[in-house]
Amino acid sequence: KMHVVVVGIGAMGGGMARALLDSEVTGTVVGYDKSTEAVQMFYEESQRVQKASASVPTSLGDSISKDTNITVISLVNEAQCEQVCFGGDENLINLMPKGACVVLTSTVTATWAKKADTTFRASGILFVDCPVSGGPARARQGDLTLIASGEASCLDFAKPVLDALAGEVHVIQGGAGGGSTVKCVHQLLAGVHICAAAEAMAMAAKAGIDVAQLYRIVNGAAGASWMF
Repeated sequence: KMHVVVVGIGAMGGGMARALLDSEVTGTVVGYDKSTEAVQMFYEESQRVQKASASVPTSLGDSISKDTNITVISLVNEAQCEQVCFGGDENLINLMPKGACVVLTSTVTATWAKKADTTFRASGILFVDCPVSGGPARARQGDLTLIASGEASCLDFAKPVLDALAGEVHVIQGGAGGGSTVKCVHQLLAGVHICAAAEAMAMAAKAGIDVAQLYRIVNGAAGASWMF
């Protein structure tokens, strides 16, 4: 059974952490966040399924132990990831036991993912660059699309947890950074869809069309997309 920490238990990370509570591959699941309310709520849920740590974590240092196998990062941006991984005295590179694995699910640049991979592995810590897609509902169901990249040994180590989070795991060859590159391309497409949808709705509104009705029509027709 794996001992997993999830750093960032908001909409996406909270869903992933709860999917891991449901999974048979985990022995303990610790959720850490700047929101003490979110941490307390998750701790109580983990207690109910007997997968809680000894006490409520009040810091990153409280969350990581010598038994931690995997830390999943689900943060808003690259700056937050940099701080948690390498910033200050209390960071993952100082706290994680040797041979454990960091799984980065946040959207970052490929350059940063490659740098993180090199830095972690130089310290004896495994690393998987693994951005996700699917939204909070699918995160909670363990049905995300994962875009994983990294060294084969890292991917093999993390595989049970990745499978617990995902409906599909796509492994990108070429090492860390590949997953983040694919996510960048994906986000460009998603952004185009959002812009096109906004222009279409604006055009309909200006023409006097009921936009709520238009929304229902498009979602049942060929013009629909995930982002509409």
